[in-house]
Amino acid sequence: MRPSHFIMPTQSYKHKRQAEEAREAKEANQDKRFAVMEDHTRAAVLAMYDVLDSQHPGHVIPGYDRDHAERTTRVVLTVARALGMSETRLADLELIALLHDLGRAGMDPKLFGAIFGLAQERGLPVRIRELLTRYPEVAEEQAPAYFLDLISPALHEQGLETTEQLRDHIAMRMNFKGRLRGLLKEREPELRALGLELKPFMETVMLYYYYPEGMETADEDVRLMGMILVACENFEAFNNWRRGRDYYGRAKERLSDVFEALAKFEADGLVSSVVMATLRRLTTSGDLDAIIKESRGVSPGSPLPDEDLAFQRSGR
Repeated sequence: MRPSHFIMPTQSYKHKRQAEEAREAKEANQDKRFAVMEDHTRAAVLAMYDVLDSQHPGHVIPGYDRDHAERTTRVVLTVARALGMSETRLADLELIALLHDLGRAGMDPKLFGAIFGLAQERGLPVRIRELLTRYPEVAEEQAPAYFLDLISPALHEQGLETTEQLRDHIAMRMNFKGRLRGLLKEREPELRALGLELKPFMETVMLYYYYPEGMETADEDVRLMGMILVACENFEAFNNWRRGRDYYGRAKERLSDVFEALAKFEADGLVSSVVMATLRRLTTSGDLDAIIKESRGVSPGSPLPDEDLAFQRSGR
């Protein structure tokens, strides 16, 4: 005989628990769909985000963006597989996604956040496309120096000196192409030793977010790779609590806010409706829950907040 305080689980409770167990099983299986390359190779590629500290010999600056790159890659491959990309293109896309933010290796998040947070406060452009659109008389190669001229009075007010490190951090946004190109060239021998090839179109895909004009003559599948990368890297960034606190000025991450921000990329033509619909479907189905939780620094066993679960149920 059961004790008097025993309560028989209701049917709704059983359904809820079954749904939770199914979601947990789905999250546990997500990593199995991740990699095309071997674990040790992927780890070696991600280690390229760590760079020697020129100001402190013997010290290494940990790669601020390496976790973002790893999670972005998992989202990218999940979306690409859902879109039916071939194994060859998946392998290409994995290397692209792992390296897409290498142009910011060596970043000090406090300094980076101070520069571009201040620029946002003052209404200044914070990305090269914005700067060149607002000031069409400025040539691309002039962008870093022009931005420094714009931001210098505000930096001076905050007591920030114009050091080489500060100039380098400005280049991480205003000359991302040059910085990425230089670091890829520097790392190419290491990549070859790992059996990895940097194909000519890969740089174009990595740079698509900042330099979309480079895609004008690209093949259709290369354009699709660029769209997937832009959608997925920003999906991770808008869910990333560390980036949110360090320089986006966010207090909280919500799926509704994530997709509101992503809608602007679709409106600008950077991402197609097909890519956006696929990313949204994978989000609302729970296929990306494990990655979302990692991005937010949430325990794998914890459920998403009620407002996110409501967003998923709505299928919006």
